[in-house]
Amino acid sequence: MAGTKMNLRRYGGGITQNWDEQEIIVDQVYIDSGRGLYIALDYEYAMGTSQLDVYVNGQHLLEGGGYEEVNNTTIRLDLGVYEGDTPLAGQPVQLHVGDEIYIRNWKQSVREGTGSIDELRFKQLEDEVRAARKYKDGDQPYPNLDTRLDSIERRMETKTMVFVLSRVFDGIAKLNMRFPYEGDIMEVYASASSVGADDTSFLIERCTQDSYDTGLPEWDTVTTLIIDANEHSSRTSDRPYSVPVPRIAKDEHFRINVVERGEGIEGVTIELVVKLR
Repeated sequence: MAGTKMNLRRYGGGITQNWDEQEIIVDQVYIDSGRGLYIALDYEYAMGTSQLDVYVNGQHLLEGGGYEEVNNTTIRLDLGVYEGDTPLAGQPVQLHVGDEIYIRNWKQSVREGTGSIDELRFKQLEDEVRAARKYKDGDQPYPNLDTRLDSIERRMETKTMVFVLSRVFDGIAKLNMRFPYEGDIMEVYASASSVGADDTSFLIERCTQDSYDTGLPEWDTVTTLIIDANEHSSRTSDRPYSVPVPRIAKDEHFRINVVERGEGIEGVTIELVVKLR
């Protein structure tokens, strides 16, 4: 059959003992074959038994709505009709180069066994959801799929600015950072690989892009972050930080100003976690 075989990445994928698979990426050779919406199957099926799972571009098509059974080796796709004020309005939607078709054909032995195809479909769904709760095989799974999706969404909604001071000197660090997003500062944190004998105080400062471009920018204080003497992080300080104006405009620039330095402190990392707007 014309059309390129494709490798699908999906949870629980691969050929199993319960079904046969047919995978097609529509190419120009397939279009030129004149088959239109008719799909010749690689494996026979019994009509009227809900034996097929048909997907086009990841969308699950239902028998009688998304496709129709023609005979035991052929189906016809029903992808709807073209809409709008176009010459094709009202005509059936056709396949195009790049469309992906995946057909799962449940085996005869499954239909004749004690378990129904629907039961096995549900079991397959359970397996896929279970696999989706983790990214890599060796990962500890999230307690449920919703928790993992929430975690992914949080990572997409937040960005972290990271300043690294291998050696800490008094005054302004030789590093400015532009933040190319609009957002709100949610958390500020500092850590040190080597502690200082006294408190170390960092001013986190910012200015607008327009001010930065003047060459003589006016810097405003975002917050003061302190690592106490003989401590490894700002989390243990008895003088917690506050951010009076957490809102960040797009393209603001940030810098670190060391206003108090404990002797011996080294390997400082300062993090600003920003929730994007």
